[in-house]
Amino acid sequence: MERRKKFEQPSLTIEDLSAELVIANLKLKEAHEKLLHEEQMRSELFTSISHDLRSPITAIRNAVELISNMSEINKENISPYLCLMESKILSLEHLINDIFFLVSLDNHCMQMNMENIPIGFILEDYFFSCEADHTYSKRNLVLDIPEDFPFEINVDPQKFIRVLDNLFTNALKYSNDGDTITLGAYLDGDSIVTYIEDTGIGIEKEQQEKIFDPCYIVEKARTPGISSTGLGLSITKSILSYFHGEIWCESSYGKGSRFSFRLPFSLPS
Repeated sequence: MERRKKFEQPSLTIEDLSAELVIANLKLKEAHEKLLHEEQMRSELFTSISHDLRSPITAIRNAVELISNMSEINKENISPYLCLMESKILSLEHLINDIFFLVSLDNHCMQMNMENIPIGFILEDYFFSCEADHTYSKRNLVLDIPEDFPFEINVDPQKFIRVLDNLFTNALKYSNDGDTITLGAYLDGDSIVTYIEDTGIGIEKEQQEKIFDPCYIVEKARTPGISSTGLGLSITKSILSYFHGEIWCESSYGKGSRFSFRLPFSLPS
């Protein structure tokens, strides 16, 4: 005859089980809200990309139709339309490359060639290249790095330059002729903080939390004539996360912005 097992008192009380259930529900709610936010971000990204693709495609289509309807076609007649199409094709190429770059970063399938590099040297080299670039000829460029700065960071040099390019381009877009753009770095505990600061238009406080989202552009502050895919800051944040870094923005509307990022460092062996 089968013997019944002796009843064992549960180790958790009703109160304990109720508390665990509340915690589980809170975690489930948090996960659900995160998924909804990611889905909203994905939808906004696709909407923005669709808009950015539609504009140059429409311009190219109109140029082709105009050329097709010309009674006489010669180089002089079609030259402006060919220039327009080339410009829009480059814009499309830039957008597609940025999308691919960002997706590769977020899916962790981007190849990184990490090495230790002296941060003072690479920042100075980048700064002097900007000084020689006519793009920044109407900005006052300032270098603010200590003379004795013997620290190394472990990064992919090309991707690190991409970070600097994105932040400098951003400073250019949101500043005016005669404004100052400063590239600086300093030691902060066990990390190096690098910053790019401009005395330009600045960013309103409610917009600062969104600027690292894909395809978010502060339209009011954009400098006319400088194109953007809207992915630069999002790409910058993703690259820095690969380097175990973080980035943040401090800005006063009408006074300028400072973008800073923190990276761990080592001393040269």
